[in-house]
Amino acid sequence: MPDRQDQKILVDNVIQPFQMAKAGVRGRLVRMGSVVDTILNRHGYPETVARFLGEGLVLAAMLGGALKFDGIFTVQTKGDGAISMIAADMATPGNMRGYASFDEENLALAEEAAEKQAIKKFLGSGYIAFTIDSGPEHNRYQGIVDLDGGSLAECMENYFDKSEQLDTLLRVSVDRVDGKWRAGGLMVQRLPDENAREFNQDREEENWRNAQALASTITARELTSPILKSAELLYKLYHEEGVWLYDPHELVDQCSCSKERVLNTLRTFGGEDLRDMADDGVITADCQFCSSKYEIRLEDISEDD
Repeated sequence: MPDRQDQKILVDNVIQPFQMAKAGVRGRLVRMGSVVDTILNRHGYPETVARFLGEGLVLAAMLGGALKFDGIFTVQTKGDGAISMIAADMATPGNMRGYASFDEENLALAEEAAEKQAIKKFLGSGYIAFTIDSGPEHNRYQGIVDLDGGSLAECMENYFDKSEQLDTLLRVSVDRVDGKWRAGGLMVQRLPDENAREFNQDREEENWRNAQALASTITARELTSPILKSAELLYKLYHEEGVWLYDPHELVDQCSCSKERVLNTLRTFGGEDLRDMADDGVITADCQFCSSKYEIRLEDISEDD
């Protein structure tokens, strides 16, 4: 075993995988501080938009934390409401980015609407999708479910229930703490039985109901607390059942855009199209995620790598 002194102790901006020792239940706890605060403040979003994007970032981290290979896990919504799109993704091992599209005038009208369900009120009708992209040599996998629920987390629970038949509970909270954005999330899933000879349906059902009940006691304040450590929170929830903690994954604010990627994209266009895009021989490209600006000269696009 490695020396604990050599291990990096992650107390924030982290995905903490775990498993209940006495039950076939696994999960992940996500805590975000500076990462979510930086991403949300970078764009200066209104509070309602920031909260939805923060929830998307937590879901991307919780679900993407299951990837066992290099890839990108994306959570994206598309609807006909004031907030037309939320896009959040995590590139392994923990690079986070996100942005939102919204109509300011319609957002103000939605704020005044009597509709109580936030999804319908602000996102309208549409869908939430998650995509797993493991590179150009592999096919992308995508799951889609209607925007039907009180939160994005509930929508994703519906997906697991309807499409995967995998019992899943998700809890997400996004809030300002001492003037800074924080976000957290808890995910628990029922593991399929791997030894049919030892399978006891009544016992497995009881274990899952117990895991759900304990997870449901977690509060929004606990999920976003800058003081309560992940290990302490999981111990508080599951100490009577026993909980195993696995190696955590650090989360960072890191976009995948680069000048090289912009060049490669532009090289897929024809010369006439490129000239139409250029202004005085220069094409300007802005990254919607991190707001980086790239200025590419036409002569650079035609140069060999």
